[in-house]
Amino acid sequence: MAGISVVAKKEFRDHVMGWKFLVILAILMLISLLAMYEGVERYNVRLEEYKEQTAEIEEHPEGMPPRGMSGKPSMLLFVFQGMSLLFGFLGAILAIAIGFNLISGEKESGSLKSLLSHPVFRDTIINGKALGGMGALGFAMLIMTLLSIGILMMLGIMPTGDEFVRILVFMGSTLLFMFSFFAIALMCSTIAKNSTRAITYTLVIFVVVSFVMPAAGIFAGMHLAGDTPEYPGMGRHEINESEGEGISKEEQIEEQERIREEWQEEMQEYWKKVMRVQEMFSIGDPKSNFDKVSAAVLDPRFEPLRGFFGPRGGESRAETSILEALGMVWKNLLVLLLFPVVMFAIAYIKFMRMDIR
Repeated sequence: MAGISVVAKKEFRDHVMGWKFLVILAILMLISLLAMYEGVERYNVRLEEYKEQTAEIEEHPEGMPPRGMSGKPSMLLFVFQGMSLLFGFLGAILAIAIGFNLISGEKESGSLKSLLSHPVFRDTIINGKALGGMGALGFAMLIMTLLSIGILMMLGIMPTGDEFVRILVFMGSTLLFMFSFFAIALMCSTIAKNSTRAITYTLVIFVVVSFVMPAAGIFAGMHLAGDTPEYPGMGRHEINESEGEGISKEEQIEEQERIREEWQEEMQEYWKKVMRVQEMFSIGDPKSNFDKVSAAVLDPRFEPLRGFFGPRGGESRAETSILEALGMVWKNLLVLLLFPVVMFAIAYIKFMRMDIR
């Protein structure tokens, strides 16, 4: 463990003082600030609208709820939703930049051969480099977490206890997501003969698993699910009205609402079939799993698939606790936990069997 600690500390210092890490971290922080600023602006606007609607209900309690009335807006959903999209791309790039030349760079410079000529075990090197890289990613995420919470407090937005826990869980899942692509980069760095091939292999895997496979899953799912249910058009309404002479306007509206709800149920069943197929294609995609985990954590009213249409009429979805939210996406969270382990295991085995001459 002493040898691993020495290697890990050296790698950590090299990463956090390197220009790649500093440049990407600076870009990540700058765009995060812009995303948070925009999110806070939208949150304040929505909060004012909610207060006005609430005041209207208090003045006229016997009246119907205002059209489009929903629950109190979530600061998490408005402020951190944009950040989750940001981390889904720049977070992966930062992780790849840290890991793609950890081993291949040493092979190119010849320092790996010199290092292994000393009385040091191979597993000490690979474990130390992995821990140093993950430590650098953890350092970057710690900075982003403190920065985000600090900015919210400066803007007068104090997270509640539940929101604070959700922020920490979101940042933790983001870190697991970054670990996944760091492990991919480390694996490619171990397999490839040089850094150019390593970054090429890593980017190809990134594009395939994050974009090509999910898109292919949607296409295959829509093909297997059959034709999309058609939305009931005006023609159908006109037929109902002509057949139902003497029916009151209220009954006609109720009939149209019933038809619309039937269409929504058909669409829900259709998309359930599509998503079952799509999940098979994206089961090994860290980005897709991260998107689902972050959506469940950041939206207190998250419900799988139902969010496609939102609540009906004046209905407001019930809030879920953080444990209930994680229970909905435990499979996705498990993938984020296991994926970097599998990738690192491949890199470890390859490095231990590598012929260095």
